[in-house]
Amino acid sequence: MIVGFGLLLLLALAGLGKDGRGLPLYGAACAFAGATVCSGLLAFLTSFALIGLNGLAWAWLRRFAAEAPDRAAVLPVVGTLALLLALGLSGAGLGLAPVLGAGVVLAGLCGAAGGPPLVQFAGLLRAADGLIVVSCVLQSWPLSLAALSLWGVLAALGVTLLPRLAWRRVEEV
Repeated sequence: MIVGFGLLLLLALAGLGKDGRGLPLYGAACAFAGATVCSGLLAFLTSFALIGLNGLAWAWLRRFAAEAPDRAAVLPVVGTLALLLALGLSGAGLGLAPVLGAGVVLAGLCGAAGGPPLVQFAGLLRAADGLIVVSCVLQSWPLSLAALSLWGVLAALGVTLLPRLAWRRVEEV
């Protein structure tokens, strides 16, 4: 469990400020971390959804990505580390797995806090992945369905809004 969440948090920190090139690997790490704390049908379905949705998301998002990846922003990484430290100190009574799951969601939200629209969208997708992992930690079917619904809403917004925002990428280059 610790190895899965450690790898997941490292990938979350490495993906901050980037356009989502690592989404398939991030989805696999989320599936691994979720499957280590959960079992049965919920673990299978969430793992399948995480790997499939992140792979499909990057297959669609890569047409909006710049040719060279952007440098990682320092402020989201520092903010994420500060929030993870505060979460670890204040949530020590909850247990390790829920705190690490909440940290994955916070890392995604910090990634969505700034940057170009594609970077923000990739951060929101990572936060939704974190909610799916939290649903595995809590073994909650309603939270899992809500997180998958959030993925659906984000996919609909991405299909609608990102093609309209693609002109910004052309002007910046």
